[in-house]
Amino acid sequence: MKKLYIHCNIPENEVRRLEKNFSLKIHNADNKILDDRELLTNASGFDGIISQGNQINEEFLKKNRKILKVISNVGVGFDNIDINSASRYGIAVLNTPGVLNYTVADYTIGMLLSLTRRICEGDNFVRAGKWKGNSWPLFWGSDLFNESLGIIGMGNIGKEVAKRVIPFGVKIFYNNRKKLKEEVEKKLNIKYLQFNDLITKCKFIILLCPLNKDSKYLFNKEIFKRMRNDSILINVARGKIIKELDLVEALKFNHIGGAALDVFENEPKVNKKLFELKNVILMPHAGSATSTTRKKMISMACQNICEYLLFKDCKNLVNKEILNV
Repeated sequence: MKKLYIHCNIPENEVRRLEKNFSLKIHNADNKILDDRELLTNASGFDGIISQGNQINEEFLKKNRKILKVISNVGVGFDNIDINSASRYGIAVLNTPGVLNYTVADYTIGMLLSLTRRICEGDNFVRAGKWKGNSWPLFWGSDLFNESLGIIGMGNIGKEVAKRVIPFGVKIFYNNRKKLKEEVEKKLNIKYLQFNDLITKCKFIILLCPLNKDSKYLFNKEIFKRMRNDSILINVARGKIIKELDLVEALKFNHIGGAALDVFENEPKVNKKLFELKNVILMPHAGSATSTTRKKMISMACQNICEYLLFKDCKNLVNKEILNV
């Protein structure tokens, strides 16, 4: 019987499903991400791994190359796994696309409104007992109506965000690796802009692009200097798209107006200088965190690994190049 290592909060119904075909080792470590040593100690010697958020590097993959056949990642992104090494050793990497599009899009709108209307600041103000009288001069925010909003990364989540901001009366622009078809642009009421034009034109900028060699540290000191000084930056993509120290400086000296971050450069570690700033919202990588969506993601990760190990089904295979090995 093939052996699976599971590092996520897996519900009992999924455990029962997997136990029909596999021997399981379940490691629910209070949502703790395993470090390299812990991963080697706990997850070595298995045919398959179901993992949420763990960094799986070349050392681990090389050590397990003779037995490990598949890693089922609970999430759409897979930058936590050394894909090149996995492909070199013939290890399949699977992800869970599609199930979180609506949830992350809703969350993005929540981040946008919370920051522009200073909702978190106001909540803290009231809780601290500081509201003593006239609220007229307090917490003036920004309107969305008739402003320019730019989305960087117009994939499935980006399209859902565009649909949701249309009723606010914003002018929507986007930048993407490939320009969308004209009929899609018309349906979503969006217009393509080159990256340099988008960052200088748009007051609101939402990051939804994948992390790769082109997007790593895409937003840095030079870019912040060229953005509008009232611009609002929202990152629900990957932390390393932003150079965090440069963002701190940009926020501190009002080179940009504010930021809402769901992801961080070295998460779960967060630059403590961000804690000192009022014009930033910080969330613990919770874009897909509804009970319905997280359960769907885990269910898909379990289904993926079953289909791959039992039937060699490759529907959600990330590194399709292994099929040619």
